[in-house]
Amino acid sequence: MCGSRTDAQEGRAHGMNRIKALVFVGVATASVAVFAQGPALMQDVKPKFGPDAIPITLANDYVRTHHAPDYWALSPYYVAQSTGSACSVASVAMMMNALRGLPGSSADRLVTQNGVLNAVGDAAWKAAVAENGEGVSFGEFEAYVRRTLDAYGVRAEVEVFRPRDDSPETLADLRRILAENERSAEDIILLAYDQGTLTGDATVGHIAPLGAYDAATRRVLVMDVDRAWYVPYWASDVKLLEAMLKPDRADPTGSGLIRVRVRHHNG
Repeated sequence: MCGSRTDAQEGRAHGMNRIKALVFVGVATASVAVFAQGPALMQDVKPKFGPDAIPITLANDYVRTHHAPDYWALSPYYVAQSTGSACSVASVAMMMNALRGLPGSSADRLVTQNGVLNAVGDAAWKAAVAENGEGVSFGEFEAYVRRTLDAYGVRAEVEVFRPRDDSPETLADLRRILAENERSAEDIILLAYDQGTLTGDATVGHIAPLGAYDAATRRVLVMDVDRAWYVPYWASDVKLLEAMLKPDRADPTGSGLIRVRVRHHNG
């Protein structure tokens, strides 16, 4: 996941540069031929979000009027993925900070993306999240989540939900998990899904923390770590399920979510 995001970004940026260049030439030379291409090229420019996503800038009532424990636990540690392929490690770093909380000592560091990679010490993960890296599969991501918890000495239960269909039963299971997770900041969900299904733009496997779930409207708040392009956005739980089921290069059978719950008991 995240592996092909750079190519999609370059293609989008290239298209925008073509538009800017042609407009500039048209102004400089008053070329009728260049101006004639303008309307066709402008058709490539799409809204920042498609119809299935609502940015938090336009819909922040829920986090202002509800407890929203996960949102407030995650938002102080909201980071941008360090490369076009680093959504997995950026999401894990956010999760670890949210679960551990702010350190009390001035000598204690926050969890960073490089810190996670160095603590786990896996060369394959480092290569996968480097610039132009291939990203990780959902199965690999689960393993890295578990290894990160071990590396930082955090005792936690890891629940994996990987939907196999879009049946009412599967949707009900997803809604149950989302609603349970919304009750406290003791557990954090990391989503693995097709980004374009939600945002309406580049189709690519992606990973991001879940910021909140509004059960009344049945919408999830995605804390997308693709910060060069996005702010947090709301999407329906039905659309999220669709995005989890959509195959990508790393996961031809779809993705899912990982729920990490801190354990405070012995055993």
